[in-house]
Amino acid sequence: MTLQQLRTFLAIVEFGSFRRAARELDVSQAGLTTSIQALENELKLRLIVRSTHGITLTAEGRQIYERAQIVDRESRQILSDADRLRGKSGGHLSIGLGPTPTATLLHHVVPDFHKRFPDVRLNLTSGVYEHLESALQQGKVELAITAVPGEGVSPNLTSVELFRSDLAVIAREDHPLAGADSIRELLETEWVLLGSPGGPGGTVTQYHIEHGLPAPLIAATCESLTQLAALVRGTDWMAVIPAVMIDRGLMGDGLATLQLQEAVPRYVNSVVYRREPPLSPAAQAFVAMCRSCARALALGVRP
Repeated sequence: MTLQQLRTFLAIVEFGSFRRAARELDVSQAGLTTSIQALENELKLRLIVRSTHGITLTAEGRQIYERAQIVDRESRQILSDADRLRGKSGGHLSIGLGPTPTATLLHHVVPDFHKRFPDVRLNLTSGVYEHLESALQQGKVELAITAVPGEGVSPNLTSVELFRSDLAVIAREDHPLAGADSIRELLETEWVLLGSPGGPGGTVTQYHIEHGLPAPLIAATCESLTQLAALVRGTDWMAVIPAVMIDRGLMGDGLATLQLQEAVPRYVNSVVYRREPPLSPAAQAFVAMCRSCARALALGVRP
C-alpha cells in the first residue's frame, strides 16, 4: 500500500467519479482503476462500487476513507514539520484567489499578513472557481478566496461569505450595440463566459432568465480574463465580468461598459476551505484578516 494509492482513493471519492478524478488529476482513468485495484488487493477489501451514476463507497470503503483522510493530513503535516526543522519556522500557506478578491483584497491583506507573519511563505495561485475547487480537493491550496456558484460548494467544503460584488456587461468600444440600454436589445448577441456555464462566470444565463428571455447564445468559455478580454476586443461578442476589473483599469483599453436599465445580478465572494483537516494557525489568521478587510471595504474605509 502506498500513499499515492490512498490519495487516488480520496480523489475519486471527493470528485464523485473516476472520469472527473482523472480529469482533475490529469491522469488516465485506466491508471486510476489500476491504482484502486492494487489498493483493494492489498487490503483484501472492496472499497468502491462503480455505476452509471458515479461511485458508491462500500461499508468497508467508508471506514478506510476516514482513515485515509487522517493519513493524508498527517503526511502533509510531516512536510510542514520538515520545513520547520530545516529552519523555516513559519512553514508555508498556499492560497487560491479569484479575479475579484485579487483586485479588491490582495494588496491590502497580503502585505499586512507578511508583516505579521514574516516567517510564513505565501504561495498564491489564481483561477476561476472550478480550478480552485479542484486545488482545494487535492490539497494543493489550503484556502480559496473566490466567487462561489449559486448552488453552493461541495459537502466537504466550508464557505464563509466575505462580500458581494457588482458585475458589468462589456463590449468593444466600437461595438454597434455599445449604446444599448436594455438586455432585450442583445437577444442576438453572442457571449463569452468566464468559467463554466454553471459557475459565477455564467451569470449572463441567470440575467436572461430573471427577465423572461430565452437562453443566451454562448460563443466560448474562457479560463482567464486575459483570454476573455482578447475575444471581446476582437469580435462582436460580449461578456459579464466583475465591475471592479473595469473600474480599476485592470482590463486595459478598448472596452466599453454597457449602461443597461436592468440590474445585473450580484455574486458572492467567499473564503472556501476543506472541513477536514482543520485550518492551520496561519490560515486561520489569513481568514480573519480577509473578513476584517471585507468589513472595512463595505464601510467605505481603508483597511
